Amino acid sequence: MLKVLIIDDDDIVRLVQGKLLQNCKVTKEPIKFKGAFEAVEYLNSASTEHHYLLMLDINMPIMNGWEFLDEIEKMSIKENVYVLMVSSSIDYNDKEKAKKYNKIINFIEKPITVKNCEQLKELPILKPFFPQAN
Repeated sequence: MLKVLIIDDDDIVRLVQGKLLQNCKVTKEPIKFKGAFEAVEYLNSASTEHHYLLMLDINMPIMNGWEFLDEIEKMSIKENVYVLMVSSSIDYNDKEKAKKYNKIINFIEKPITVKNCEQLKELPILKPFFPQAN
């Protein structure tokens, strides 16, 4: 089972991403976090029976996306975590830095689109979670 977490400090982004992910049938009920620290607490107590897709913003107060990624590496469930960086940053350095993290499966500039959702379902590591309709 794949649980989808939206980690973004912007209320509107969490709302819009959540609705889009539901409409595109990526998830029925995304789990939303306003800050990375709260998501760390959730994942530290999460079940290893599930897999987790994180829609992660880079620029957040208290703990940014990069610091959050460092925390994931310390978690017992790290093998079950896939990260999609979703950022308003168009900085080339952010995209290059993202390539250094093996947990990051893709980097998308905000806002996410239906096309992004469809591409997400086709990523080899996630495809098993989205069986094709007959």
